[in-house]
Order: sequence, then C-alpha cells, then structure tokens
Amino acid sequence: MDYEEIQSKLNDIIKMTPHAIPDSEMAEIHKTIENNCLKSSSFFDEMVNCIPGGTQHQMVIKQPFAVTMKKCLGARMWDVDDNEYIDYLMSAGACILGHCYPPLKEEIIKIYHDQDPNLYWNSEWEVKAIKEIKKNVPSIERLQYFQSGTEADMAAIRIARVFTGKEKIIKFGGSYHGWSDQLTYDIHIPFSGNMESDGIPRGCYKDTVSLPPGDLKALEVNLKKWTEKRSGVAAVIVEPLGPESGAIPTPPGFNEAIRELCDKYGVLLIFDEVVTGFRLDLGGAQKVFGVKPDLTVFGKILTHGFPSAGAVGGREDIMNVITGDVEAGGKHAFVGGTIRGNPLSVASTYWTIKLIEKSDAINKTAKATDDLVKKLNDLFERDGRPYFAHNYKSILHFETYSPLSMDIRMPENIEKAVFRKKCVDEIAIAMLSQGIITKYGNRGFCCLSHSAEENDKFIGAFENVLKIIPK
Repeated sequence: MDYEEIQSKLNDIIKMTPHAIPDSEMAEIHKTIENNCLKSSSFFDEMVNCIPGGTQHQMVIKQPFAVTMKKCLGARMWDVDDNEYIDYLMSAGACILGHCYPPLKEEIIKIYHDQDPNLYWNSEWEVKAIKEIKKNVPSIERLQYFQSGTEADMAAIRIARVFTGKEKIIKFGGSYHGWSDQLTYDIHIPFSGNMESDGIPRGCYKDTVSLPPGDLKALEVNLKKWTEKRSGVAAVIVEPLGPESGAIPTPPGFNEAIRELCDKYGVLLIFDEVVTGFRLDLGGAQKVFGVKPDLTVFGKILTHGFPSAGAVGGREDIMNVITGDVEAGGKHAFVGGTIRGNPLSVASTYWTIKLIEKSDAINKTAKATDDLVKKLNDLFERDGRPYFAHNYKSILHFETYSPLSMDIRMPENIEKAVFRKKCVDEIAIAMLSQGIITKYGNRGFCCLSHSAEENDKFIGAFENVLKIIPK
C-alpha cells in the first residue's frame, strides 16, 4: 500500500464517528481473562506490592491485570495457567527468528560455558559481530555497544554534538527515540510537547527542536534558522519509516531529501534503526531507501532480545570522538557502561545476523505479514468499515481508530484522541482474551514461526471483536 493510499484511508478513519466496545462487553472480556488466568491474578496481587503498577514492561496489556508468562517457543507463549497465546508483539520487534530459536539458543549456551556476561575485557566475539554489521551496513566504519536503544540514542546525540561543536538536535513529532531527558519530548503523539515528561526540568528541552512529521519545509526553515545562530544544529534524528515505526508514514523521497538538507547545512544525519535494522533488510532501512546516514542507532533486534541490546555506529572520524584522541581533535564524548559489549550480547549479534541470513528470515516473515495484511483487509471490507492494514516487510500496522492521526493542536481533538486510544487498547484486551497478543492493539510483528494457521487464528479473533464494536 503506497503513501497516498495510506493517507487517504487514515483520513477516512478520522472522519468516522468512533464507537467503542460497549462497557457490558468489556466487562465480559475482563471476566473471561480473570476466569482463565487465576494464577496470573494471584501473581499480579503480589507484584503490585513489589513493582509500581505491577509490571515493569510498558507494552504488556495491563487490564484487568498483567498476565504472567512461563514459557515461549517460536510464535507461541504460555502463561502460568497453561493458556496458550500466539504472539504478534515479539518482544517489540526484537524477535524475528522466534522465541527460544533453537539454533541461536544452542550457540549462546556454548559461549556461556566459557564466558560470563560480566567478562569486563575484550572478546573475539566483538570483532566477529561488528564485522558482520559492517559487511551489511556500509555506513558503519566504527561501532560502540550500549545497554539499550535509549542509551544508544543518548550517545548518538552526544557524539554528534561533540563532533560538530553545535547544540541543537532536530527530531520529528511522534517519533520515539528512547526515554532520556532530552528526547522525551513530543513522543508518541505529534504536538504533545512535554505531555509525557513529568519530572524532567524544562531546560532539558532547550536544544531539542521537534517538527511536524514529514514536514521538509519546516526542516529547512529550522536548519537555516539555527545554523545562522551560535548554537547551530548538530544532527537531525529520524525513524526512517516515520514515527512509531511507520504508524505515521514518511512521504516518498523524505529520507533522501533529509540527507540532502543535512549536507547543505553541514548537519549530521542519525537514523534510529532500533526497529528497522535487520527487519527491513540486513542493511537496514538505509539500504532500502538508498540513504547513507552519518550515525546509526541499533536496539533490541541487534541481539535478538539478549541484553545488553543497543549500539551506535557510523563514520570513523565521528565515532572517534568517544576516544578523545588527538586524531579526533582532542574532543571527547564520554560514554560508559560496565556490561555493554559483553560476550553474550556480541555473540548473539553475530549469530542473529548469521541465522537471519541462513533462514531467509526477512523474506519469510515479510511473506507471512503480507498474508495477514491481505486477510485483515478482506475482513474489514466484508465488515463494511474503513479499517485497514498495511505493512513494511514484517512490521504490521492495522488501523481502526487511528489516535495518532488526530491533530491535537486543535484543543477539541485532545479528548477525541484519548478516547480513540482507549478504543484501540480495548481491542488489544479483547484479542488477548482469545489468545492473541498484539502491540497496543494496532501494531505487531511476525517471526519465522508465524504461518497461515497462526494468521487465521488472528483473523478469527479479530472477527469476533468486530462483532461487538457498534457500527
């Protein structure tokens, strides 16, 4: 589905009057989960006394309580009550080979016999892993591991500032680049500003500039404006598919145009490939778009979910500011982390890349997602609603209420966006009650183990959900 068609369909959804699943139906769905998950309910009662809110995992479904899982394999998960689920969250996209993928698990166990994660020295696996990354991602000449995508994004903007001697970082509204102070601004929903930023001093945003999604004109205006000032612009950071992994897609030619503008104004370009790296292509979104960023951020898929899961790579001269060497002009971007680049993390990178390549995981998971998208769109058409699904290889989007498309600069739209988000969340709960796990009820990911059979079960569950949503 191309950009124009997606935009047209999103507009159709925004124009419709949304109807939530009735409260009486949601009460029955909650009751189903409560009756089927008695042990999880008991565990949750204990967890709320140990963990704020009863869960540490931001993407899990929290109503009526967070389910406790005990086992996973391939595309399946089992909870402590032995209920079986088909997982389309897949560790927020990290898990393209499938849970507990036997060949990967076997290789990591071999390494663990000889080396601990707490080995605080160089290991041969660092070289092996980074060579594999460099082979597939030509923009990367040097790479440094971190412990999460958030840390990697923090490091990327620090490296950019030290290398350029400039201060401003430009991002696009709705994009998520981790939860560090300077980047927790205008996240998830465009124009939300500091809505999700309690506890962060407002001065932290002084050098963060957030622009409307996909707005190249605003980008050039701001590049010109800030490069003429003393502070200057250090970098533009983007999710190459658009905010939230393409939930707000970028227009055609967007990434190429950003590259040209960054070159024109002497600004670094950072691609946040936490989700897209190794899912769209082993060369990342940058290979798909034919754009060479100056810095690339990787996250959880880098290690197939094994901790620590983050890295920044890029041009040698830029990355060398980490060392503070004379060759780097004496500039020093201090970064740290005791267990980053540990043997298990870097070995899991090496084997993840090798096994993705060997299994043809990118193409096979894309084919499974194509199948699900077609079945979803057929279902929506039969049901006579403006809902629709689309995908970028194995990254799935299915739009029902489209809260992210509500322009909350219009005050009356804030309440509407909140209501639409509630409706989406309730779809996730309704799907969970039928053994299907999604990302927020409107997104997902496929792995090697997802087949037509799993997809048919997804469709069957969604068909039941549609039956209880008033037209």
